[in-house]
Amino acid sequence: MELLIQVLATFLTIYTICVFAWVLISWLPMISPSLAYNEGVTSIRRFLDSVVLPYVRLFRFIPPVRVGGAMIDLSSLAAILVLSIFGNTLIQLLATALGVE
Repeated sequence: MELLIQVLATFLTIYTICVFAWVLISWLPMISPSLAYNEGVTSIRRFLDSVVLPYVRLFRFIPPVRVGGAMIDLSSLAAILVLSIFGNTLIQLLATALGVE
């Protein structure tokens, strides 16, 4: 049963990294337009869009915040926080229920 908990924890970690990478790649056109439209980066972006967007869309009700002249979308931050908090809570509850400490 420890294996189940380890797999779940690893999945949550990898998914959190994917959300974070998706955010960083979404900023790429502002930083380096030539790199943002590179074929390799575009394929990575498409993959991350297909994996991350269905989850992040759940948090799109949160309005963006204006900082200076830029608008910052907080939906991805909320998605990471919820994933972290509920993921760790789920792992702890599962570990307690299975008697694994």
